[in-house]
Amino acid sequence: MKITNKKRCNMNEELVKDKIETHERRLNNHGERIDKLEQDGRELKTELKNLCENLKNLTSMMKWFITAMGGALISFFFYAVQTGIFNK
Repeated sequence: MKITNKKRCNMNEELVKDKIETHERRLNNHGERIDKLEQDGRELKTELKNLCENLKNLTSMMKWFITAMGGALISFFFYAVQTGIFNK
């Protein structure tokens, strides 16, 4: 049984159409995935910016805390010298 050229052409056309549809679906899928990655990238960038700002604030507070503790230690030293705690 020979397959005629017309049938062979129809089969090739169907195969080509199927391949085109498959590639079109893949391209659409990849486009959606790229959009999602871009959106995630923007969200991560915003979160990272907020995290850096919080870190700056925390560093500033730690500097003030260390300064206050140092001042308290110096104040205690002067208090101890004035009351004679170290002389006993």
